[in-house]
Amino acid sequence: MEEPEQPAPVLDLMAALQESVSKASRGDAGPADVHELPKKKTAAQKQPAKQTGTKKTSGRRPRSA
Repeated sequence: MEEPEQPAPVLDLMAALQESVSKASRGDAGPADVHELPKKKTAAQKQPAKQTGTKKTSGRRPRSA
């Protein structure tokens, strides 16, 4: 017969969060990684959609009597 597995230790998530926050506020967490954000496209770079001079109609045809 197999022996039952040992249960995993239970973590106190609230205590872990408080410890992490206190480390961050004291500056013990170490330097933060800073990444450059990608440049966004400006409106001048976008090509406007070509518009035709015709008026669009609805796709419905009137019913015949």
